Amino acid sequence: MLAQITLTPAESKKLIAKAIANMDSIQTAAMDGMIVLHPSSSTFFVVEEITGTKPDTNYWVCGVVAPRGTCVEMAMLNFPPPNSLGPGPGGGSGDFSSWWVIREGKISPTAKISELMEQMKPGDAFIKGANALDPQGNAGILIGEPMAGGTLGFVMSAWRRISFHLVFSVGLEKLIPVSISQASKEAKPATYEYSMGLPTGLYPCTGGKTVTEVDAINMLSGADAVPIAAGGLGGAEGAITMVIKGSEEQVRKAIDYIEQSKGAKLPRLRLRNCKGCPAGHCRFPVGDKHWDSI
Repeated sequence: MLAQITLTPAESKKLIAKAIANMDSIQTAAMDGMIVLHPSSSTFFVVEEITGTKPDTNYWVCGVVAPRGTCVEMAMLNFPPPNSLGPGPGGGSGDFSSWWVIREGKISPTAKISELMEQMKPGDAFIKGANALDPQGNAGILIGEPMAGGTLGFVMSAWRRISFHLVFSVGLEKLIPVSISQASKEAKPATYEYSMGLPTGLYPCTGGKTVTEVDAINMLSGADAVPIAAGGLGGAEGAITMVIKGSEEQVRKAIDYIEQSKGAKLPRLRLRNCKGCPAGHCRFPVGDKHWDSI
């Protein structure tokens, strides 16, 4: 059986979240261990799929790519959780505490990433959204923290010691036409002379499991998915159109999960006005551009 479907980026994130939440390793970690999630538009849906409720926090995303460029969500700058990196001089990356933590199937109190990584065990999991995907299926994550590796450096260091489950959610809207390895070598924020927003590097995700819409469909139904077009208009910018193929049972099961994901929406994105923003290492050219308020 063949079917054609279209998913917007938010709908793709919802579908991928369903597949991640359905993984045996994630279900076990959620109930018997611990899952640490970096707040993002992808993990927002993962929390909802695992716990049955949306994250009840003032923050739902950290760094973002917005129309003005690379930026930080307002909650991270105006109302930082205790011990997180807030306005003005803060702690190092290990002090960042804006995390979602799941224990016994429910959101649990958070802590500094350095403390959480000390608590991690082999059966636990860390889930994060990625910013780039190359044709070989490798993922990359933008790093805006001036310290090398940012918070992800703490996570990857702990993962190499403990080998907990490491999952990266990334939609096909993030596909770039060069390898992550090449792109990461070109991304040298310390040497940028101009930047639309926070200068960022690109961290190659060399381990763990990457889950895309294609992976999600196969994981949830056994059907195969083949992308045939990308993009759109009227809210479908960044959308992916795919052909689903397999047995009638597989394809109809895939369609059921896809239809459950249709209409998915994310919370409103809140950005600070660039004038007076406390993000000291941002290089957005404020004040003399016709687009400096977008």
